[in-house]
Amino acid sequence: MWPFSTPKPTPPGVIIRNVLGEQIDVVEGVWDLTNANLRGRQWPHADLNGMSLDGADCEGINLFGARLVKTSFCRCSLRNAELSFSDATGANFRDADLDGCFMYRSQTIQAQFDRARLSFYSDIPDVRIILF
Repeated sequence: MWPFSTPKPTPPGVIIRNVLGEQIDVVEGVWDLTNANLRGRQWPHADLNGMSLDGADCEGINLFGARLVKTSFCRCSLRNAELSFSDATGANFRDADLDGCFMYRSQTIQAQFDRARLSFYSDIPDVRIILF
């Protein structure tokens, strides 16, 4: 590396806001939430409309009452996550791990669950688990 080259910029982080627009958290050191470590974050009533959390580790995350319209959770780990009373209309859960994910009374109209990993403990509206 040339001694006078400019250093790479530090990612500013992503500000997480609730549905009222108030800042509730900052994910430091990232450009976006793709492949981010979000394990155990407490984001009740967060507004994540249209965001991409593809490949993120969201195990145990609390998104109670969150706005998740057209949010992408492809290849995301949502094991034991709390998404009850959230609006996940048009959200993409393709290839996501939803083992133990609670979505009680959530809106999942037009949401995609293709190849999502579910278990007996998954609570997804209008999705039935059939055990053989």
